[in-house]
Amino acid sequence: MTSLQSYENLEREELLERIASVRRQAGERLAIFAHYYVEDEIVELADFVGDSLALAQRAANSPAEALLFCGVHFMLETADILANRPEKIAARAGKRMDVMAAEATAGCPMADMITDAQALQWKSQLERIVDFSEFTPITYVNSSAAIKAFCGRHGGAVCTSSNAEKVVCEALSKRGKILFMPDSRLGRTTALQVGVPNDEIAIWDPRVKTDLGGLTEEQVARAKVIAWDGFCPVHQRFSIDFIKNLRKETPQAQVWVHPESQRVIVENSDGFGSTSKLISVVDAAPEGSTIAVGTEWKLVRRLQKRNPNKTILWPGSEPVVCVNMAKTTLWKVAWALENWRDGSPVNIVRTEPEVAEEAYLALKSLL
Repeated sequence: MTSLQSYENLEREELLERIASVRRQAGERLAIFAHYYVEDEIVELADFVGDSLALAQRAANSPAEALLFCGVHFMLETADILANRPEKIAARAGKRMDVMAAEATAGCPMADMITDAQALQWKSQLERIVDFSEFTPITYVNSSAAIKAFCGRHGGAVCTSSNAEKVVCEALSKRGKILFMPDSRLGRTTALQVGVPNDEIAIWDPRVKTDLGGLTEEQVARAKVIAWDGFCPVHQRFSIDFIKNLRKETPQAQVWVHPESQRVIVENSDGFGSTSKLISVVDAAPEGSTIAVGTEWKLVRRLQKRNPNKTILWPGSEPVVCVNMAKTTLWKVAWALENWRDGSPVNIVRTEPEVAEEAYLALKSLL
């Protein structure tokens, strides 16, 4: 295995040539996927760029033998589970797809906000008050494979910001109540969007020291949706003052935000949607438009570059990037690819079979 440090000081052009050389040798055996939030130079070399839903769907159907996934850990777990189903492995003549990370430590703070042990304890506490079988557990895709498995084990589903409304509506039609994890912002916004009254949405705060996540037994019993109070640190940084000032100074401006944003931000926007939705809104806007886009800064910056005849703003005092997405760099990509080519693949993500099987039951909602 070649050491990572030996790549750090290589010139950009040499790194690009090394990456291109591996890709020429590998052909269709290798694919590179990237999330919208990674650095521009990674986006530019990827075979496919998308949000969590599109990436998961494409990974499930990729014919490649190896996938370098430029994103964060939960995305690689999802890709591994979907791409290495028994029927997928059989179609590759018994070969697993190697799902590789360029940076092993690229995680997700939101995904880390609920563990399998916490989910089990949550269930146990709820069962003292309500019939747990009345609830469908739904996890945002920004969660670990273990949490997806928890949901699959209990007849639940996985959603993304693209399909959350559809998944929630279907769940409510089957059992009538929902546990939503780990993003309370997306949970509340989606529940309100599908018509759940605000007083029937309860937020379970795992940080309080009292039982029931700071809720009363009456609130738990009344709730149609109980959401775990996790969040994305980046999407909490938008400013209501910025939005109000923008409305005064530029009345024709629009504000579109990601549903991971705080509720007050969503309520004061013109609309909300997944990353792909936000991109489509900006691209479709007429020349001369002013649009504040509430999502990760690297994507907003990219939208500014590709829409020079529009004013694209970040709705806060200081742009914020996802530091974990930024961990994937060109030299780490070159290192990972050359080690794979030389037969020493690095940072392979592989989910335990039992966890993968249960998680797949929930992940089918994405397919």
